[in-house]
Amino acid sequence: MKITGERIRAALDLNPTLTLLKAYSRDWVLPLFAEHLEQVDGSVSAEWFHERVSEAREKIPEWQGTVTPADHCRDWIEKRWLETETLNGRLRYRLSPYSLRALRFVRELVEGETTVSGARLGSISNAVRLLADMTNPDRGVQVRRIDQQIAELRKRREDIASGRVRLATVEEMKQQLLEILAMTRSLPADFRQLRTMVEDRHQEVARRAMVQGPRKADLVEDYLRENDLLSKTSQGTAYLGFSRLLSSRQTEQLRADIDQILAQGFAREHVTAAQREELDGMLSTLLAAELDVQNSYVRWSASLRRFLTRVAHGRHQRLLNLADRALHAGAAWVHAERGQRYVPQDVLGVGPHAVIDISQLQLWRDHGPQEVVVEVTEQRRTLPTEDRAALRLAAGTSPRAVGRTINTLLVSRPVVTGAEVFDATAEEFQRLGTLVSLLDLAVMHGQVDTNLVETVRLSGDRATTLMAVLPHLVFDAPVPTKEMP
Repeated sequence: MKITGERIRAALDLNPTLTLLKAYSRDWVLPLFAEHLEQVDGSVSAEWFHERVSEAREKIPEWQGTVTPADHCRDWIEKRWLETETLNGRLRYRLSPYSLRALRFVRELVEGETTVSGARLGSISNAVRLLADMTNPDRGVQVRRIDQQIAELRKRREDIASGRVRLATVEEMKQQLLEILAMTRSLPADFRQLRTMVEDRHQEVARRAMVQGPRKADLVEDYLRENDLLSKTSQGTAYLGFSRLLSSRQTEQLRADIDQILAQGFAREHVTAAQREELDGMLSTLLAAELDVQNSYVRWSASLRRFLTRVAHGRHQRLLNLADRALHAGAAWVHAERGQRYVPQDVLGVGPHAVIDISQLQLWRDHGPQEVVVEVTEQRRTLPTEDRAALRLAAGTSPRAVGRTINTLLVSRPVVTGAEVFDATAEEFQRLGTLVSLLDLAVMHGQVDTNLVETVRLSGDRATTLMAVLPHLVFDAPVPTKEMP
């Protein structure tokens, strides 16, 4: 479809991604979204995010006004920069697919990524070859293509075994890694856009059903039609293909290949901690994105089922109202003209009923909604001493506390070891929990050398000194602590 100048002008005014990029508040809104929402799987609580909005606004004098963080969030929801969901009765926020695309565009500019690379050309070549096989109805041509590929693989195997093929350079490995990360970064936004389409179409079907009052069969037909239309979109097709991939053995191979990459010296020496974390969590991120879409389908079906139940209850209520009107008419008839009367046919369809006194007949009584009163008694007693000590020990040995110690030491030195971090920890927190937090942080953000060991002394009230042996841990970059529990 040709994109005209009118459509471009309309997109500049209506597309949420473009309105965010050109907004006057983008200087602090985009960094806020990138720091607190972009890397979050799922959503965050409204109270927590309101505090982050207040903190970000305090750094910019011109935005310190009477507008509350909640008002800002409502405005961003109307502009479709944020989405909401309710979990356990509490409001939560998440980034919309439009905001994710805006952040991805900015990151590509900042990181200076280019699409011209050998890795990108290899991806294009594989995609073109696959499309050529798909579009060719001649099975013989496809068989010859596979035979040619088998011959090429055998020759390549012989060349590798004999040493005639050079190994890949570090620069080629870096290009391939960047290509992988670039392709996977776009998928969560695409799946989030698909989830938004699911919810929008759900609301459209429910709104139309409430206005028109369709029969149950019509409503089900509308649901199936909308679901079929959704599967025909580009996002829906990608979702179906991705779901089929997850149900195959390729997922196990993908996980094995990622583990092999992370176990090599290239990952330890030339891949940053953020890239290692992104690569290690790539499959989990994609699974979470697929699960979000699947949950939207489940919520859609459940909502439709509840609506159908309400429709059925409404018809039942109408039958009761008709029966009540009939009974009142019969009572008035008997009062005006006493004597036995017979209804020639069962107009209500409820069957015969032996009635002696019409005033005693009661088919159904609506008791109304039941009221439940929950009373909460305020407890003013303080926690026991042992509970307070346990909470203090858990906080002092947590990954966040250990990460802060690491970052403090890195201010005055380029590299810090695990033993140095443990010695810099307060004596009351030199426990086994601190060592566990150290190991977790080293695996995620540092380096672990199992060939070397370090010995530290654990504190505590005990008769004999307790020593612990741990591998050599090294931290050469600050550890992120904001998202830690």
